[in-house]
Amino acid sequence: MRDLTLSQEYLLCAVNEKGRLPHLGVERTVCLVAAALLELQLEGCVAVDKKYVTVTGPLPEGQAHLRPLYAFVNRPKPIRKEKLLEEYTYTVTDAQRDELLESIGRSLADLGLVQPVKVGLLGKKKGYAPTPEAISGVVDMIRAELLEGEITEDVVSLVVLMEKGNCLKPYFSAFEQKQMKQRLRALGESPTGKMVQEMVEYVENMMAIAVGLIAVYS
Repeated sequence: MRDLTLSQEYLLCAVNEKGRLPHLGVERTVCLVAAALLELQLEGCVAVDKKYVTVTGPLPEGQAHLRPLYAFVNRPKPIRKEKLLEEYTYTVTDAQRDELLESIGRSLADLGLVQPVKVGLLGKKKGYAPTPEAISGVVDMIRAELLEGEITEDVVSLVVLMEKGNCLKPYFSAFEQKQMKQRLRALGESPTGKMVQEMVEYVENMMAIAVGLIAVYS
């Protein structure tokens, strides 16, 4: 599954059986946006700090599935994270979120890893339900690497996003989840350990901003 990108792998494990992100709670949506931003950041086309997102280069062809998010942040001045998360989590239409989900979903459908599903009261929206084989591919990769093998940056990022998005429980036993946390903690001051801490702080910053928005919209 390493031929998939971080946002594609995360989406496979984050959607429900109808291929949609749950409406209750914003954690999975926030983590999808975080995964997409991190992917763009690692490709050098956006810069992300604690307050702003700034476009720094053209969108690479390999990240075409993230074009909706890239287009949203591609503006003359940096966009505040609050504004970004507001548009993706607290709007009536969910237009920005749905556009990103559908773009990533279509890229996975082209690979035969999801099945398009009509959802919503009138069937006007689309979901992208992952195949069992697609989910197994991602889960087996995480299990083999984080529980048994050498840990890479991509898998660390994916596990942190899945944990913060409450996505681990359906795929890993309580014992496996405990093993994962112990393995990550055991890395200590190693380069990988520092990377884990940076990733946790990155996602927690996004979550904190989203929680702050709840007070505004409640």
